[in-house]
Amino acid sequence: MIRGCGYSMRSIQSLCLFLGLLCLRAPAQPQSAVPVSPQSADQPQEKESRQSGNNGPAPYSMRVNVPLVTLDVSVLTENGYFVPELKKENFLVFEDGVPQTLTGFSERHAPVTAVLLVEFTADISPLQINALRASYRFSKSLKEDDWTAVVLFDRHTHIALDFTQDKSALQQSLNGVALPLSREITLFDSLIETLDRLQEVEGRKYIILMATGLDTLSKHIYDDVLKRIESAKDTVIYTIDTARGLRHLQAENQMGVFARMTGGRSFFPVSDYDYGDAFHEIGQTIRNQYVLAYRPSHDLQDGSWHAVKVTVVNPAQSIPGSKVDLGRKYQVIARTGYRGGRR
Repeated sequence: MIRGCGYSMRSIQSLCLFLGLLCLRAPAQPQSAVPVSPQSADQPQEKESRQSGNNGPAPYSMRVNVPLVTLDVSVLTENGYFVPELKKENFLVFEDGVPQTLTGFSERHAPVTAVLLVEFTADISPLQINALRASYRFSKSLKEDDWTAVVLFDRHTHIALDFTQDKSALQQSLNGVALPLSREITLFDSLIETLDRLQEVEGRKYIILMATGLDTLSKHIYDDVLKRIESAKDTVIYTIDTARGLRHLQAENQMGVFARMTGGRSFFPVSDYDYGDAFHEIGQTIRNQYVLAYRPSHDLQDGSWHAVKVTVVNPAQSIPGSKVDLGRKYQVIARTGYRGGRR
């Protein structure tokens, strides 16, 4: 017992032991009173997982959208009749000389949207008048869901009949054409104007151009027409030369180029019977077509011109250009190229 103290040594030892046990049971106090949000609490773990998953540089990828090219293709016999029931394997498509892989194929029998674009000047010949009358045969081939318009041009462009599904209205329009007063011809201006108007029309469109191929007063030149044709979408031009026999070789060549560039055909009739046949073949061709689609093997989108060639083969028995090649037996009519877009 210690002098001057009310506790014995044993009591002091028991008290110290009790206080020590009490300290061991008390919970540890946090070092900071600032609350931690769930998001900030997860950040160290998320960062660690990202670091553990990236042993090397991050992977790099690039996606290029290659445009889909769609071609309307007509396959005709020597007599101008449509060849049905061909298969995807019967077609070969080359772009800039490189074979392409077809991703889409179908045979289409679709309604027609067509414009009869007719040169009608004061110098019109009896043969040209007969050509206008021969277009009746085309109007008779139209079906209920077809749309047709008539546009005449001399020094100006005149819409004789806007788009209609009324065949009788079309025939009345062709029959009621007034005598033209001008001798000037604005072929280039009228064709460009018609192409521009058709860009507002959805779907496949056709221009049946009946003209001499001459131009005396246009503000535009021949090259302007070619550029507009290259940029035109879903528009095919068929040309009927109404000056056959006048030996305008340059004019004939221009009419042929307009048709070939768009996948159409050119006709050079010399009689009323020939005009009737031309309209019959046009009606056959535009109503029955194959639709081919592919994505070019290149990714060039620089606005350049790409040449396209379509051939028809028997894949089991022939190769392009051989004596048994189906393409030697049939006429294959398709657009000769397209101008690519720009990124």
